[in-house]
Amino acid sequence: MNIVGLMIGKKNSSGVPGKNISFVLGKRLCEYPLIAAINTGIISEIFVSTNCPTIEEIGKQHGCQIIHRPKEHDDPDTLTEDVLSHAYNEINNRHKGAIDYFVLLYANGAFVNTTLIESAIKKLESNPSFDSCVGVVSADMFTPIRAKTISDQGEIKPFIDLKYFGEFTSNRDSAGSTYFIDLSLQIIKPYCFEKMDGNQKPFMWLGKKILAYEKDFGGDLDAHWQYPVLEAWLSNQDNLSEV
Repeated sequence: MNIVGLMIGKKNSSGVPGKNISFVLGKRLCEYPLIAAINTGIISEIFVSTNCPTIEEIGKQHGCQIIHRPKEHDDPDTLTEDVLSHAYNEINNRHKGAIDYFVLLYANGAFVNTTLIESAIKKLESNPSFDSCVGVVSADMFTPIRAKTISDQGEIKPFIDLKYFGEFTSNRDSAGSTYFIDLSLQIIKPYCFEKMDGNQKPFMWLGKKILAYEKDFGGDLDAHWQYPVLEAWLSNQDNLSEV
């Protein structure tokens, strides 16, 4: 089986400027997903797609191949699917032999470890009808019936028409379980990158049929309040030192 890793990470970020290369417990944030992937021992190569010199240097230090983004993908608002399409084409041009799975990593997706990656790969192997296996986190407190938007006049309104949800109450469990995709754990079959039209939005690179891997916690770091949460999670991991 040929498994390839791909980490994406940009230089600029509007949420937390410089987050991808910020220090967390003595390491750059982008190092954690790389180390988790390297320690599996089953990934043949890891590629890093970036426009950031620091991320590029860190990737090289960890033995990764670098994919330089073209100028049209050098904008902070560049869509993830465009970055992935470019990286996939670059990898196909360089890589010898068919690829079975991609382990997709994010420079700010540090809620991942070696065990999670290995387990998600095995789960996808055992369920061949699925296009990908992706981490999900339970978040019933953020159920869609509670989601709101604010008008230009400052009025709070439902984010989505609540008629679609049938009967529900103020009890947050009345709408059923709610899960959010955790971008730090994604195992993807290559064809998902080749044609994204018609796949599940907004993460169209995950294919049409996505297999859930339930995690205790996760998410990509995009706010200052997440740093102490991530540090607490990382402190409880025992396989995030590179072998």
